[in-house]
Amino acid sequence: MNNNVQYAVSIVQPFIPYGAELATLSRHADMPAVLFADIDYDYNVELVALYRYQGEQNLIVLKHAGAGWHMFAHADGKGVYVADMAAAPVARAGQNSLLIGWQHEDGEVELDILQWTGAGLSRIVPDGITYDWLEIEDMPDANGPDGKCELALWLQESDQSYRIETYRWEVNGLVPAADAYPYYFSKVAYYYEQLAQQQPDVPLYRSVLDDALQRAGSGFAPGEPDDEAS
Repeated sequence: MNNNVQYAVSIVQPFIPYGAELATLSRHADMPAVLFADIDYDYNVELVALYRYQGEQNLIVLKHAGAGWHMFAHADGKGVYVADMAAAPVARAGQNSLLIGWQHEDGEVELDILQWTGAGLSRIVPDGITYDWLEIEDMPDANGPDGKCELALWLQESDQSYRIETYRWEVNGLVPAADAYPYYFSKVAYYYEQLAQQQPDVPLYRSVLDDALQRAGSGFAPGEPDDEAS
């Protein structure tokens, strides 16, 4: 555990109920689920933490003012474990959203995105958006990056084969980001090229590689967005 995480944990502990325990990130060597990020666009970092109490997950945000930290915001959690936790400008350039992967008993990970609105934290995506692997990046289109991060959601179909889509957040929710295909699917194609070379007898890898190359090279138009991400 690095010094920054240790410092965050020492701050958070007095703010969680007696008998509660800090959540840990199951996909990140069980590191404590704490992070420093500016979520209210005031150019000062807040401290975000997740903890488990009486079988439920909880999220708190602490703000530093004067001589110490105080409670700033909170939200109920989901699931029984936490897979991922990050802050990135998804809904608005320059202002971080909180992205959390809540992991359920069956191992399924559900995406949650919370945004500070001035009146508290608001969930900006519906329930039921699941993924097996998540990438968050300001993916450039033909005009370059725009300061907002797109999301790549990978859903495993078989072995090392995934159904992949890139999304960005608009006023009506997450929508497919086809203009990010040339950039992102070039990376996906490289991933499958390595698999195809390592296991040339697996035709599946060649099939998904061809699809990734098509999207990377021709601006392949997406189909209808998944119900859970519309």
